[in-house]
Amino acid sequence: MNIETFGFGDQFTLNDAFELLNCHVVKKGDEKKSESTIEVIGFVAGVITLNDEIEVMIKFPKELVQLTKSGFSDNITLLEMT
Repeated sequence: MNIETFGFGDQFTLNDAFELLNCHVVKKGDEKKSESTIEVIGFVAGVITLNDEIEVMIKFPKELVQLTKSGFSDNITLLEMT
């Protein structure tokens, strides 16, 4: 008998997720737009545990996105605020 589990090898830890709180982000592909418009910039607004997996909530001006660690790293770029 072979049991496969999905999504449990690469998850946020609570510390990882809490360190991202209030960080500014953009969706991948919108990095250049973030220099000229605020409409594409979001921030990590919360942390949620759902089905034993930690996810982050990202608030953009027109939407709220909930992502796992793999979804975050595949779709989101952290902005360095100077």
